[in-house]
Amino acid sequence: MIKQLQQINLTAREAEVYIALLQKKEFNASELTKITNVTRTKIYEILQNLINKGACLESYKDGQKIFRGIEPKIALQNIISNFELEFNQKKQAILEQMNRATNMLEKELACIYSNNKQKIDTIEYIEILSNRNQTKDRWLNLQQNAKREIVTFTRPPYVSPRRGENMSVLEKAISKKKVIAKSIYESCGHTSSPELKAEFVNSLESYENIGEEVRILDRLPMKLS
Repeated sequence: MIKQLQQINLTAREAEVYIALLQKKEFNASELTKITNVTRTKIYEILQNLINKGACLESYKDGQKIFRGIEPKIALQNIISNFELEFNQKKQAILEQMNRATNMLEKELACIYSNNKQKIDTIEYIEILSNRNQTKDRWLNLQQNAKREIVTFTRPPYVSPRRGENMSVLEKAISKKKVIAKSIYESCGHTSSPELKAEFVNSLESYENIGEEVRILDRLPMKLS
């Protein structure tokens, strides 16, 4: 029974004293110390705890303090209600403490964010695209919105059409907005067919004709614009 009472928020000594209180109508403190393991220096503290938790009543008789155990059905409900009250109070205190800490942290983090949000990290200038259609659309968009210069590494496989839509967009950027266009192309290779080489040369000539500055290297590390 002591262990079961401990599960509903009584200490082992409180449980022992409460069980003792049920064995007779009333006790004084001295009598309780004789039938429990609680010393006289601790008995009044234990009894006061039981009173606070609703498991014990205190009264006076012939000028002496007398203690009575409350009926178990009522006492157990009082103990549980007392535990719920303490739990909610502690919970509220913890939540208030957490809210204060969160508010302080939020202000500190917001200060860091505010001071640095205008800074642009180098990585923000880099966008890596792997989807073929996404790459084509992004490249056309970059050309359409270029204001001063378009600088590229161009190497196979070619995603955007070498003539047609891409040519038209780049030509408008160069002629109408006076954008400078420069591109280094990777050679199509010595093993390529004559037809492919001819198409490569024709493509470069077309871009030169609309104003792009063209250079050729045997090898480029990546596509880059």
